[in-house]
Amino acid sequence: MPTDALADFLISHAEAILRLHRRGNADGFGLTPADLGLALYRSVHAWNGEAGPAAIDEYLDALRADDFALALACANGNERAWESFIEKYRPILYGAAHGMTRDEADARELADSLWADLYGTDTREGERRSLLGYYGGRSALGTWLHAVLARRFVDLTRAAARTVSLEGQPHESATEGDPSDPDRFRYVSALSAALSEALGALESRDRLRLGYYYLENLTLREIARLLDEHPSSVSRRLQQTRSELKRRVERSLRREQHLSEEQIRLCYDYASEQWPFDLGRVLSESK
Repeated sequence: MPTDALADFLISHAEAILRLHRRGNADGFGLTPADLGLALYRSVHAWNGEAGPAAIDEYLDALRADDFALALACANGNERAWESFIEKYRPILYGAAHGMTRDEADARELADSLWADLYGTDTREGERRSLLGYYGGRSALGTWLHAVLARRFVDLTRAAARTVSLEGQPHESATEGDPSDPDRFRYVSALSAALSEALGALESRDRLRLGYYYLENLTLREIARLLDEHPSSVSRRLQQTRSELKRRVERSLRREQHLSEEQIRLCYDYASEQWPFDLGRVLSESK
């Protein structure tokens, strides 16, 4: 890593780094601004190595500071950070794995296969290498983990399919009936993760209105009575929320997953065929 470039980065963006350090409560995990600075330097260059100073400061201020600090502390081996990470994300990863495999045993095997890499059992040049070191902070840590798990699932499924094929035995497609597109699970998982994040960003009243309408199957008039709104207002706000969700989801798929318009269309097409998305669980976790 260019030492001069890193030094220039730390000096030029010291205030933004300190702001992120405070926002992420990084002191609680024993992280110094210098610790964050090196990781942020990598994050910025993975995002846009040609960005100007103002754009970089804006980028740093938009990062998810608490998630970034937690991931970095875990990658550095902080035990307190790991306790927090496991408590929060173990059930989320198992739930996501079950949605992909549709089998309890397979779900645990899939999720467990990721934990060692997240913890960092591999070492290089005397340093532990953790997958969490690649988290850049642009998306929610849960969203990033879901995408990593989805990629792991696709890789394992492809490997299993190749193994069975080499043995000359018939096998089921890794994409549940669509061998022409092995990325089906990646697309569906990306859509699920983006929608979960978009739902979490909604106002609590908007989430409540969605729950009443889609989960409890209440009428507009019944929702209006519960929320002290006019039925026409309920209808209008539901439409606004749906539009906002669609905008946020597609923006995430473009920016975070780097999907094209055609790939986004495939996300919707595949989801319409089979989509293990638990709206009730996501809404309850977003409260």
